[in-house]
Amino acid sequence: MNIKEELKEAIKDLIGEDVEIVKTPNIDFGDYSTNVCFKLAKKYKKSPFEIANELVKKLENLKIKGIKDIKAVNGYINFYIDYPKLLSHLYNNTINKPLFEKKEKKIILEHTSANPNGPLHIGHLRNAVIGDSLKRILEFYGYNLETHYYVNDMGRQMALVVYGIEKFGLDESKKKDHAISEVYIKINKYLEENKDEEKKIDELMRRFEEALEKNEENEITKKFKFAVNYALEGIKETLNKLDIKHDKFVYESEYVRNGMVKEVIKKLMETGKVIKEDALYLDLSEFGIEKKMVLARANGTSLYSTRDIAYHLDKLSKCDIAIDILGADHKLTAEMVKGALKLLGSDVPEVIFYEFISLPEGSMSTRRGKFVSADEFLEEAMRIAKEECEKRGIDDINVIKTLAISAVRFYIAKFSPEKPIVFKWEDALDFEKGAVYIQYAHARCCKLLKEDGEVYEYEYTKEEKELIKLLYEFRDVIEECAKKRRVHVLANYLIELSKAFNRFYNNCPILKAEEKIRKTRLAIVKITKYVLELGLSLLGIRALEEI
Repeated sequence: MNIKEELKEAIKDLIGEDVEIVKTPNIDFGDYSTNVCFKLAKKYKKSPFEIANELVKKLENLKIKGIKDIKAVNGYINFYIDYPKLLSHLYNNTINKPLFEKKEKKIILEHTSANPNGPLHIGHLRNAVIGDSLKRILEFYGYNLETHYYVNDMGRQMALVVYGIEKFGLDESKKKDHAISEVYIKINKYLEENKDEEKKIDELMRRFEEALEKNEENEITKKFKFAVNYALEGIKETLNKLDIKHDKFVYESEYVRNGMVKEVIKKLMETGKVIKEDALYLDLSEFGIEKKMVLARANGTSLYSTRDIAYHLDKLSKCDIAIDILGADHKLTAEMVKGALKLLGSDVPEVIFYEFISLPEGSMSTRRGKFVSADEFLEEAMRIAKEECEKRGIDDINVIKTLAISAVRFYIAKFSPEKPIVFKWEDALDFEKGAVYIQYAHARCCKLLKEDGEVYEYEYTKEEKELIKLLYEFRDVIEECAKKRRVHVLANYLIELSKAFNRFYNNCPILKAEEKIRKTRLAIVKITKYVLELGLSLLGIRALEEI
């Protein structure tokens, strides 16, 4: 049942034009409305009032599905939903039923992809949460989807780690990614004081890439592989805490090993857009990019962006839609990669850029250098969640852990990616709003459901209507999230749904109501529980049955 589409089609059949149907700001004046009569007034040389009255009579004769009443008010046409019919439809067609058909197109979604030279920090968390939530939503929407973590296992940063491990060793008592970070910080400091050793890093990079091009396994390739995978083990451990898993870890070195990087450079040179100076540069000015893209260094070694072009050519050949989630600081590089792909006649990826996430100054110590690691951040979430729960007599460690993870994931998810976030613990773990508020609404639903519901017809209250209408909009919300690639729409919808449920709960007696009303209200509760649980799961959050 798609009431808005039914209304649009009915009016279009009558006037021959597309119309806009909007939600009314106040349910007392109907559920949907259109101002099309004002647009038709000039055409038909009649007042909007006259046109509205004429159209209402014709629309009433059509018996539009899901509509109980139609009224002309000051030139507007207001439509009133048949709530018993709508609730019955929702009860029979929402719970445990597929809402979307399977799509033929395959999506490859790349997210997180942090360099394996240390632990994830809070900025990477935003990438991971957006990526994992979008993955869940797109899969629910019906897409065949595969997630990638693109591993930067080459280049200077990894050469520094490899050299640092040789020089300083690894502290095996520490979490693996943190031990790698310690080495990375040490070697950078060492090279600042011993600049003449920089050439050893360049030589290490050159020898590693040379071995890859020859498809050799030697001492250097083994050292790089060990360092990368050691860091990734720690990174995966952090992601697991947030219930985030990738289908594939794709290593950029494979594109040097299989010859694709050399092939990319060769094909780009054939375009006539490559300039050979001290290095190889790609002219992308035809795409409005003035800065030239470096394809290869003077010593012949490739760059991350060149390998990224090869990765995208491979990825795009295996899917219909490629989606990358990148920090806003990658905009220029992403545009360069797109430009290069276009020169090669390839499709290009969709890119979702997100702004930075930070903490209010002084709100938390940064014990490991200049960044706040994701592990520290999650530890702090657990500590604060435990404190807040103890105030309320909650001592179940599983509940506390779930609330902490819920708070972090939901707070990040509720902002549009274009908006910078200042993470505020007092908001994220506020029991009166956010994820905890939704968890309470879900737990309240679970407590009420001691018998099955059934839908009866009677004069529904305003609170019942508002809640039913929001439940009906769930499908549209998911469709908007999937089509616009925006997860914050769902997060904010769940807050509104929880508010509407609590108004309903506080103003409409449920278990003590007479049988028909009790059964109907339990049907509303059951759908609400289902939608809250499903909505939270699509944001990677486990719904609690009791708090």
